[in-house]
Amino acid sequence: MATKMTKEFPVHPYVQFMMDTYSPYKKWVESEGIPIISGSYVPDVRDVKLGDWKRRGVKGAYLSFSDQMVADAYICEIPAGGNTKPQRQLYEEIVLIATGRGATTIWYDGTPKRTFEWERGSVFAIPLNAYHQHFNATGSEPARFISLTSAPVAFELYRDPEFIFNTSYMFKDRFDPKDDEFFSREGKYHTEYYGGIFHTNFIADIRKINLVPREKRGKGTRNMYIHMAGSAMLAHVSQFPVGRYKKAHKHGPGAHVCLLDSTGYTLMWDEGQEPKRYDWHEGSVVCPPAGTWHQHYNTGNVPCKFVALHANTAVQREEGGIDQIDFDNEDTSLRKMYEEECAKNGVKPDMG
Repeated sequence: MATKMTKEFPVHPYVQFMMDTYSPYKKWVESEGIPIISGSYVPDVRDVKLGDWKRRGVKGAYLSFSDQMVADAYICEIPAGGNTKPQRQLYEEIVLIATGRGATTIWYDGTPKRTFEWERGSVFAIPLNAYHQHFNATGSEPARFISLTSAPVAFELYRDPEFIFNTSYMFKDRFDPKDDEFFSREGKYHTEYYGGIFHTNFIADIRKINLVPREKRGKGTRNMYIHMAGSAMLAHVSQFPVGRYKKAHKHGPGAHVCLLDSTGYTLMWDEGQEPKRYDWHEGSVVCPPAGTWHQHYNTGNVPCKFVALHANTAVQREEGGIDQIDFDNEDTSLRKMYEEECAKNGVKPDMG
């Protein structure tokens, strides 16, 4: 006889006790004095209202999405001809440049500084606990980037900002300061892994990397995972064709989907609920909560490409068997909605 499952409690009592007693990440992020954006979506990181960020000497805002507590994002704007203050941190970080061009310098105490230049579409990781400083190379307009970090995990573990920001240990297995080519060496593609893995330390333009077929989400979908600077955080680029959309799926927390081109929308819903719609274009960010169904639809006249920035694999492990809904089993009203949206844009659906 089948029985109905029930939750014993929504949050484990010990977890609730720790949150009520310490809440180190929440206290720290509120002390930063910049806007904190909640929810699961921003329409465009390029026009989000930012606040003065004293610690970094620029403007910024935190994206504390989906109550996931495994990763956070922030938006940073460097003024024309300006720069951030030097920083180091005992957590990982991966950066996507949204607008502008400039350079970043990275070093450890007493070692040579390594500098590389970036522009719109560049992606790179900050080696663990290395000093870093970002510079805007133009004197006429600001530069913006979005960054995903593992700060929530670090603060839950250590609870001490002084330790997190002022520890001098050098992680030379992540970043060898004697390596002159660390940020200029040609990356290596590992296509023996399903979906492909690109091992590199700097990507000049994420839109131009090679992709391989990864069609479990739908015919014509292409992909590439990215490993950078010895980090346990990762990213992946996904592309799907004109007139198509991906299969609905759900997974664990921490994925921040950053749209690179085309137009479209994402539907997100929990079991038994009506889908909510989030329209997107270049600059939009969608962050599906853990265990929430979501589905990406391309309504533009060019293939859709996005880069998803992911939480550290130590706290977000995909063991296989990720839930998804095949096209034959989807709600037919969702297909009808898509066809209507394509018609508005003069795009012919090509779902087969």
